[in-house]
Amino acid sequence: MAAAAGVVLLVAGCAGEGGVKVEAATVAKEVDAAATAAGFTKDSSVDLVSPEVKECKLDWVADDPGKAADPKKSFADTIAGLVEAGWTEGKSDRKGYADVKIVTKGDWEVRGAADLDKGIKAVVFAGTNTSSECVPLLIADLGNSKKH
Repeated sequence: MAAAAGVVLLVAGCAGEGGVKVEAATVAKEVDAAATAAGFTKDSSVDLVSPEVKECKLDWVADDPGKAADPKKSFADTIAGLVEAGWTEGKSDRKGYADVKIVTKGDWEVRGAADLDKGIKAVVFAGTNTSSECVPLLIADLGNSKKH
């Protein structure tokens, strides 16, 4: 999806909260549930996560986010839904045309980015597990992606 390529998300770490271990499947389920309840549908044709890091990384890309009744409200509602599911809301920022919001849970950090201004619209949620098991895998995956 070309729209997703326009949204750049940076990976940053966070320490686990009180030893809470959160599985990748749980993160995927919670992001999907919050985004779907807020009015987005997942673009299942976009899978940016290599098999080697499936337990350490998540990408969730909205399919045509502009078709939501109020996409900016849907983005805010997705973040609120994650907070209701036990995620901690972190900092918010604006990077170029994209609003970026961060939520954390255990060793996971999910960055939501929404570019909902005029023209191409994109909503992406990118998560990384920063545990000692995942960091080396994520670094190796980053190195492999640069070779392509």
